[in-house]
Amino acid sequence: MKRLRRSVLVLLLLAAGGYLIFDRIEAHGLASDIAAIAARGEPVRYEDAFPHPTTPEQRDAGTLYQQAAEAAEERALSDNRLAGRLDVDKPGGTELPLDDIVANYRNDAPALQLLDRATPLDFHGFDPDAFDPTHYEYVMQSLGSVACLRADLASARGDGEAAAAALVPCLRLQRTFVSSLDRSLQATRIVGSVRILLRHTRPSAGALDAMQRALDTWPDDDPTPRDVLLDRAHFIDASDQAFVPGLAAAIGRMALHPFVLRSARRALASYRPAMVMARQPWPERWLVADETERALLESLKRREHSRAEVLFDPFSFFVPFGTSRLRLSATDLAARRLIATVIAVERYRRARGHMPSSLDALVPAFLPRLPEDPFSGKPLLYKQELQAYVIYSVDTNRRDDGGVLYGFGAAQEKHVGPQSPRDFGVRVPLSIP
Repeated sequence: MKRLRRSVLVLLLLAAGGYLIFDRIEAHGLASDIAAIAARGEPVRYEDAFPHPTTPEQRDAGTLYQQAAEAAEERALSDNRLAGRLDVDKPGGTELPLDDIVANYRNDAPALQLLDRATPLDFHGFDPDAFDPTHYEYVMQSLGSVACLRADLASARGDGEAAAAALVPCLRLQRTFVSSLDRSLQATRIVGSVRILLRHTRPSAGALDAMQRALDTWPDDDPTPRDVLLDRAHFIDASDQAFVPGLAAAIGRMALHPFVLRSARRALASYRPAMVMARQPWPERWLVADETERALLESLKRREHSRAEVLFDPFSFFVPFGTSRLRLSATDLAARRLIATVIAVERYRRARGHMPSSLDALVPAFLPRLPEDPFSGKPLLYKQELQAYVIYSVDTNRRDDGGVLYGFGAAQEKHVGPQSPRDFGVRVPLSIP
């Protein structure tokens, strides 16, 4: 009996030792994979993607933006984020009468005063010791809402110069956003304010030039490769977290640690196709993303994840950077190019006294090149109508719906299906009533 117990003990010790070796092998493998990413100069932590100030002016800019955002967020919490929902051109009217909006959202609000002081300064990120870079963008959205609302109110009263001047801080605020979600939300909000501006006013050539200079701080660069890297860094940060709640699952995850590490390595490797996709031209990029996501979802449908399977392979259902995230990157880029093109058309009208016959007429005096629609890989569309012109992207259904825009003023219409008629753009009346 003693010999049997001794044999069992030896076997258990050998099994435990083998398991620990298995764990160390997987831990070393994951660490090596992450080290290889870092050696290429790519971020391995989400916060690595955030720039940090290095000069006194940059630190002052970050501090002022932080204070402005916190003041805006304090107001947003007290009024249930009303500023983010107000649209002075909403069909059927806004939640508040226009006079009440003006009275409640004053130009001398502390958040706006601080924003105006930050706007002209050189900005290169926030001090991470003062403002957590991984959580600040939510409050920055509150600041963006009140800043765009200020521009909209000036447009509604017909003051194009004040409205265009108020849009300069909005355009420069885009440089403070890093994640594709927050960038796209702010970008579409600015497009809404440009719609309102040109529906109600005709700002001067000087005001348009100031908007263009502000827009130049929002680079016309394809954000997708960087967004994939940022998404992967976010995954690395989160990969040590369990996806199954409860104490039993947490204990099981600890006991099955080497399997969890192996699962994380497989998920990390799944970003390689996303990186390949991000380097493709836009038309091919959508095809690759669609096919990759479709194949993965079909695979998941054929498998039912038991609780045990999730514990052994918690990232088996993980979907890396896919079509939905690609849409956010494309929306950010499309919005920037729409705004640039509309400003160029309006500057052309001021300089030449008539509408351009096509967008080609804007190059190179008013645009450096024809703006590409990331949803189609072709130039943005320009359509002259009887009483207006429209510049638009084919948007997420990647189909030209003839300039049928979703949304009207500042707000975007809710619950629009991906295959519904939904071009994304700006319609500008040729004359103001």
